[in-house]
Amino acid sequence: MPIQHDILDHKVLGPAIRQGRREGEQTILRRQIAKRFGDPPSWVDERLTKLSNSELEELSLRLLDAKTLDELFTH
Repeated sequence: MPIQHDILDHKVLGPAIRQGRREGEQTILRRQIAKRFGDPPSWVDERLTKLSNSELEELSLRLLDAKTLDELFTH
């Protein structure tokens, strides 16, 4: 029998799962940024918390080519 409901559509569990994924993406990006550029300034954390999920995904790709933190966050 196929699954007919997506857990992300559940009104209680869906938002909690989405929030957990978002926090996980932010944590991974923080670690990657620190590895690439050293301990980031506080403004980096502030920017990460304001980005949407799609912006976080885009940032993770730009991180591969960015030469500076400013370049990473200005495109």
